Amino acid sequence: MRFPTVFATTIASALLLQMQAIATEKSASKASLQISTPNKILWAWKRAEDLSDIDPHQFGVAYLACHVFIDGNNIKWETRNQPLKIPPRTKVVPTVRIDVIRREKPKLSNQQIEKIAWHIQKAARVANAAAIQIDFDALESERPFYRSLLQYLRKTLPSTMPISITALASWCLFDNWITDLPIDEAVPMMFSLGREREKVLLYFQKHHDFLDERANGSLGLSLEDTRVNELMIPIAQKRKIPVRVYVFTKTAWTPKKIQAVKSLLGEL
Repeated sequence: MRFPTVFATTIASALLLQMQAIATEKSASKASLQISTPNKILWAWKRAEDLSDIDPHQFGVAYLACHVFIDGNNIKWETRNQPLKIPPRTKVVPTVRIDVIRREKPKLSNQQIEKIAWHIQKAARVANAAAIQIDFDALESERPFYRSLLQYLRKTLPSTMPISITALASWCLFDNWITDLPIDEAVPMMFSLGREREKVLLYFQKHHDFLDERANGSLGLSLEDTRVNELMIPIAQKRKIPVRVYVFTKTAWTPKKIQAVKSLLGEL
C-alpha cells in the first residue's frame, strides 16, 4: 500500500525525531559528571601531611581515606589515622585503596562488593568532596569483580557524585578494558610503570595520546620522575581541554615541593 507523500513524510519526520530523542537520552546517560577542582591535585598518602599553607584556589587534595583489604571471603579495612591539615574550603578527593591479600584465593562475592561499597560511600560523604576515587590493581580474572563494584557504586552513590579511578597506563592504551566502566574520570598513573615502562614511554615518544578519552582530562605524575614529566606535560599542554594533574611524592609534602609543582605545571 502506498501512503500519500505528505503522510509518509510526517511519519518519517516523527521517526527521525524519536530516534534523535533516544540518541540524546543515551548520550546524556553516558555523559561524564564534571569534577570541580583546581587543575593541580596533591596526593596525600598514608602519612601525616601539613598542607595548611596551600592556596585552595590553585590546589585540591586527594587523600587516602580508607585502605580496604580483600582477604579470602573477608573484608578488612583501615581508616585514615594520620593527620592531614588543609585550608578550609579546599576541594578534596577522598581515595579508597583496595588490595587483595593473596595468601588464599579471594572470594570476590557480591557480599564483599556491598561491604567495600559501604566504606567508599562513607568516604564520599566528607565536606567539600569533589569526587570519590578508587585506587586498585586488577588481575585479568578480577576485572569482572571491579566492574560490578563500580556498577553498584554508580547505582548507590548520589547521582551528582563523580567517580574517579586510578588506572595503570596500559589500561588507557593497549589494554583498554576500562573503556565502558561507569566512571567519570580515569587517572593514568604515569609512574611506577614497572615492566611496561619502556613500552609505554616509547608510545608517547611518538606523540600519541591515551586512547580512552576520559584519561585525556587527567594525568597522574610523580614529582620525582623527571623523565616521564618532561615527556607527558608537553603532550597534556597540546590537548584542547583542561587537564587535571594529580601529583604524588615519595615523602611528605614541603613548601619547597609545592613550589616545584607550580614550576613543573606552569600554566597547564
